[in-house]
Amino acid sequence: MNSTEIALLLNNDSDKITRIGEIIGRKIAIRDNFENLNEYEKTFIYVDIFENHITNGGFKTFFWDSAGQFSHEILEAYEKIRAYKTASIIYDSFLLFNEIPIPKDTDLRRSILSNFKPNLWDTLDHKFYNCSDNIVFLIIEFVKENSKHFD
Repeated sequence: MNSTEIALLLNNDSDKITRIGEIIGRKIAIRDNFENLNEYEKTFIYVDIFENHITNGGFKTFFWDSAGQFSHEILEAYEKIRAYKTASIIYDSFLLFNEIPIPKDTDLRRSILSNFKPNLWDTLDHKFYNCSDNIVFLIIEFVKENSKHFD
C-alpha cells in the first residue's frame, strides 16, 4: 500500500486532500515547476491550484496571479476528473480574452486584464460558486481510480 492509498483511508475528505497534496508537494522542488510529477499528480495539483486561487479572489485573481499560466492545463484537469460543469465555466472565462490560448506570460495577461471592466468576472464567479460539481468527491474518486499512479 502506497502513501496515497493510506491517505485515502483517512475519515475526513478534507484531510485526504490535504495529505495527498503534501505527498505530491514533496516532489515540487521549485514553485510552479511540475516536471517531477506524472500526469495524474499534475491533474490533482492543477485542480488544487485553481480551487485555492478562485476561492481566494475569483477568476480575476486567478488570471492575475502566476497560476493563470496553467489555464489550459487546469481546464483539462477538470475534464479529467469529470467536473464538466466547472470545466464549462472555466472555458467561458477564456472567451473573455481577446486571444486563445491564454498567455502564459504573467505580464502579458495582466496587461490584458487591466483593460477589462472590474465587474466583468462577477457572473462567472457566481456561476462557479454555485456550480453543482462536487469537486472534493470528484478529485478523491480520480485519485482512488488512479492510485497506482500516485507516490
